[in-house]
Amino acid sequence: MSNYPYATGDLIEKPNTYFYSQFGGAAFIAAWRASRARAGDPLPEPVPPLPANKAKPGTGEGTGQSVALLEQALAGDGELAEAFVKKFEIHKRVHDGYGPGFRALDRRARNDLTLYLRAADLFAALYDDGDALRHLNVYLKCLDTICAMSSRLTADLSARLAWHVGHEREAVDALMAKRGIAL
Repeated sequence: MSNYPYATGDLIEKPNTYFYSQFGGAAFIAAWRASRARAGDPLPEPVPPLPANKAKPGTGEGTGQSVALLEQALAGDGELAEAFVKKFEIHKRVHDGYGPGFRALDRRARNDLTLYLRAADLFAALYDDGDALRHLNVYLKCLDTICAMSSRLTADLSARLAWHVGHEREAVDALMAKRGIAL
């Protein structure tokens, strides 16, 4: 495999399934790195994620709005964090809000890239805190979606994506070193 096809197209409207994706060895890793480098080239200086912003009463807490739910997950609500992981693993989307059973309040309300960046913040933090491969996996998939949509990002979101592209590479490089994988 000499290309990385997972970060192209409108991945919000037509998410990747990654169904039976094959690992292509060193060529696949090189293609992934090249894909991320192309996405990262036009981006501004990296800006790291902000710390969790615990919602104040009246700002969405308890309403099911994803902006408040993501902040709650980032602040340490492990059950909610895992709900976001599971939802993204399955649907590859972040909806504007969730109701009972963590179902999207409006299935069409899924295009806010701010939420995807905050979900990437969450997935990166989860992986950094425990090195669970499923958290790295969901982080990579979230960044596939954001990189594919990078032309739609505002300047501040582009700077956050730049940070994630670098952080993602560091995480993959560290994992490969830990496992003794050299390319």
